[in-house]
Amino acid sequence: MTTAQLCTETEIQSAYSGERMAASYVANRFQSELNRLLHERQVAAVNHVMSEVRPQRALEIAPGPGRVTRDVRPANQLTCLEFNEGMIEEGRRSCGNGAEFVQGNAFELPFEPGTFDFTYTLRFIRHFHDDDRSRLYAQIASVLKPGGTLVFDAVNERQSKPLRDANPESYPVYDVLYREADLRSELTAAGFTDVRLEVVQKRYRWQYVSETLIAPRSRALNRLIVRGLEALPARDGLEWIVTCRRA
Repeated sequence: MTTAQLCTETEIQSAYSGERMAASYVANRFQSELNRLLHERQVAAVNHVMSEVRPQRALEIAPGPGRVTRDVRPANQLTCLEFNEGMIEEGRRSCGNGAEFVQGNAFELPFEPGTFDFTYTLRFIRHFHDDDRSRLYAQIASVLKPGGTLVFDAVNERQSKPLRDANPESYPVYDVLYREADLRSELTAAGFTDVRLEVVQKRYRWQYVSETLIAPRSRALNRLIVRGLEALPARDGLEWIVTCRRA
């Protein structure tokens, strides 16, 4: 399987289907210190925006088994739209914060225009090629109120491309890789403004080295190294957490 094969709407839906995938998703992908750090940064970003804008209605798109959902603090009503039934069942079991899980397709959002003040989605938009991303942006903009906020994640081409070129077998699901200027232009063209980029996994190469070499010997030392590197100032990283507003 190459990095360009899993990239269409139906392929991504199939790749994350099934009860086994839902039950094992977090354990398989977010147990390393580096990925726990990523999870915490994503949750903190969502909670920060929640506290800033105090949305009456918030929407999470493609929550999977509720990895982020279970740790966010909804200001008011939180709706989670997920395509796969196994993910919905797992999410309902694991989330005790009152989130409502709804089955549906992100490419055909089943909500009235302007229903939500705030929408977020993580590890989702990044999987699609240009035309499908445009479709998703249009759907998200349609259900957001004017001035409503969108939070999502994006992968930095400068940091990620050398890793993927060296080990393509490690990246079976397609991710678009961005230059910062191209990401900003894409969002402007899609009708979003006030773009803010928060750098995540700031020194990924060294953090990954620690995860690989130090963690098997000392998880405590690896934790100090991974988080210490993340605390250092940096203008670049493996990913961004993106915050923007519907114009």
